[in-house]
Amino acid sequence: MEETEQAIAKDKIWSAEFLGCGLSSCLFYMSQYILIAGLPLIITAVYGGTAFQAGLAMTYFQIGTILCRPFAGEIIDGFDKRNILFLTTGIFLLIMIAFNFTTSMDLIFLLRLLHGMIFAIGTTAVAAVAVLVLPKHRKGEGIGYFSVFVNVAMVIGPFLGLTILDMWGTEAFFMFLSVCAFLGFYAANRKRLDETLALPRLAKHRPWNFDRFFERHTLPWAIIGVFISFSYSGVLVFVPIMMTEMGEGTMASLFFVLFAIIIVVTRPWVGRAFDQLGANSLIYPGFILYFIGIIILSLASSPWWVIASAPIIGLGYGAVSPAFQTLGVQAASAERAGAANATYFLSLDIGVGLGSAILSLVIGWVGFAMMYQINACIALAGLFIYHFYVKQFYKKAI
Repeated sequence: MEETEQAIAKDKIWSAEFLGCGLSSCLFYMSQYILIAGLPLIITAVYGGTAFQAGLAMTYFQIGTILCRPFAGEIIDGFDKRNILFLTTGIFLLIMIAFNFTTSMDLIFLLRLLHGMIFAIGTTAVAAVAVLVLPKHRKGEGIGYFSVFVNVAMVIGPFLGLTILDMWGTEAFFMFLSVCAFLGFYAANRKRLDETLALPRLAKHRPWNFDRFFERHTLPWAIIGVFISFSYSGVLVFVPIMMTEMGEGTMASLFFVLFAIIIVVTRPWVGRAFDQLGANSLIYPGFILYFIGIIILSLASSPWWVIASAPIIGLGYGAVSPAFQTLGVQAASAERAGAANATYFLSLDIGVGLGSAILSLVIGWVGFAMMYQINACIALAGLFIYHFYVKQFYKKAI
């Protein structure tokens, strides 16, 4: 009987460690989606900032992730993972608490920079530990469940953030972030990881060069990822501000809920289409849908037209982004999958960081409508690069 119970325990996915890491990951991402939706409104309404300054808050976060993401794997593999979890979730908690005492935009920018740095390491750490505690023959299933935690954060984060901000104001908004961070800290550290999994393994010395941190074969897909995420930043950062100027800022939460639900609901179909029909079955219609959605957004004369664009943009982005990520990972060897993922995600960080800064300047010059039309053209540029360059050299992968 005892041996049977031990076998069942070793075979289960939902261990205390896995659940703790999943909840912590959800709360890491929820804090980010809450801030993405609500912080631009706080900067413009409370601090009297411009759209450019609202975009800078996102840019500083992305700079932080760009600085730390290439080294996250090395840090996690080189030190006791229990200490990494404790430090990253603890510092994350302190940063969220510090938001309650901000008195200037400069302090907000500094906290967003620190938030991005700890986000890059912390989210990588909880994901790495979650994979480690999964049974070997159920890792694929477990990783699928783990991604649901991020999807949940994507769905409810913007809605919660904008609702709290509208009903109870800035103080409650930042206090809620602190509570989320505390729960994430508790979830990640409640059950200590077994020493055999936590301690770093001895590895042969590797030189500090480009190939140690990045995967060259993933770069073509990563370049397209920059175009996708650059365009996507215009949706993430500026839809709440645009709807506020229309007099319906709280409706932005509905936009993000619809956008995220479409991505979550279609995710299984997207995966099957990629496996059975190939990447082109997602990339071409995905880009077209995304382009149409952004054009509708640029022509929107009322909040309801903005809302109407959300599911179309979600369909397009939800098809294109995972397709290029998968192609980027498949282009690398199995032992370089981690570096391939890091390379692709870094491209997304760069795209969002550049986009949130540059597009905020564009808004100041030509307004929201023209900015989104330019944004749609940037997305099309990514499709042209794929069709006329990348696709020609990687036909076997497609």
